[in-house]
Amino acid sequence: MSTASKKLFISQPAVSMQIKKLENCCGVKLIEEGNGKRLRPTAEGDKLYEYLDKIFKLLDKAEVELKRMESAKQTNIIIGTTPTYGKFILPYIFENFAGCHPHCHIKVKSESSISLLDSLKQDKVDIVVMALWKKLSLRSYQVHHLEQEEVVLLSAPNHPLQKRKQILLKDLQNEKFIMRDEQSGTRKYILKELKRLGVALQIDIECESPDLVKELILEGKGIGFLTQTKVHRELAQGLLKKVDLGQYRFYLDIAIVLSKHKSLQPEIHDFVECIIATKHNFRVAL
Repeated sequence: MSTASKKLFISQPAVSMQIKKLENCCGVKLIEEGNGKRLRPTAEGDKLYEYLDKIFKLLDKAEVELKRMESAKQTNIIIGTTPTYGKFILPYIFENFAGCHPHCHIKVKSESSISLLDSLKQDKVDIVVMALWKKLSLRSYQVHHLEQEEVVLLSAPNHPLQKRKQILLKDLQNEKFIMRDEQSGTRKYILKELKRLGVALQIDIECESPDLVKELILEGKGIGFLTQTKVHRELAQGLLKKVDLGQYRFYLDIAIVLSKHKSLQPEIHDFVECIIATKHNFRVAL
């Protein structure tokens, strides 16, 4: 910590406070004590650094190009997406688009699914990359479907449900659920689908952050639904387990959403075409 404070020219308490703020924002622990009480990044910290390193390198490249061509007209593209897809998908898009359009300034806004559509309607964003669910009204939007993603029911490995040979949907009504808040599109989709199947869940804990939902499930505080993207590493490591619901599977469509009533700048049109042309990367990311 002292080395970091010297390099940043700030006090050690200030460094600790900034790390704590970042951990609260991400909903996970990023730094831990290693051998000899030396600080080291957690697995989540390493993964966050990996993606941030890509993004900052791209931003540095964009800054150099913009300074070199100050006289060129700058095009701003504002992308709206959820926290999950911002972390896992957008780096692939930037790698394919940034080199061809060095004069574009790309800004990413991270919001809940419902807020994203409102922002698009109010022209606060140009493009939205999000997961869609059934019965979502999209009459005012132009939609380009990219990929499907499964929403899975999760528990800690030692949860009693993992010992059951067969789990009926009605059995879920007796379980403690951890869910995103009411602004979450994934939550709305799951609750509607289960209601259609005659099941009403008991939601004990609501969280703004999907990372916090994941953390609480890891700690055995309850069970909950999250997208496969959000938990692929924890599933691979055996830290979380899927709860087998038999024939019942739940899927969201990942899509680009645009306003039907707004004329697109050529660069924005190219950006959309770039995403569609490289959408196989979404499968790799997911």
